[in-house]
Amino acid sequence: MEHFMKDDALGYFVQRIREQLDNNLKRIILFGSKARGDDVVGSDYDCLVIVDAVSRKINDIVDKVAGETLYQYNIVFSVVLISEEKYNRQIYNPLLMNINKEGTIL
Repeated sequence: MEHFMKDDALGYFVQRIREQLDNNLKRIILFGSKARGDDVVGSDYDCLVIVDAVSRKINDIVDKVAGETLYQYNIVFSVVLISEEKYNRQIYNPLLMNINKEGTIL
């Protein structure tokens, strides 16, 4: 049962981010233990959210959706928010290289 709750949580998070960010959203990438499949009970979801441009409003929206998901499903979402321009410019950043290697585009 917990497995389905986690899938529901991920689906809820992705759907709400897509609804709230609309055309500003470029990509969501799941990375970390959930993407690798070596997560344990209580593991969080690590997500890279790539947007057209980062702003305080967008950061607040992402934080709100992560908080709503925590409240609804009792599962933590750790989100890295980055602009598409910065993502492309820092593609050789070790964190981004790792995300691109192990991540799953949602």
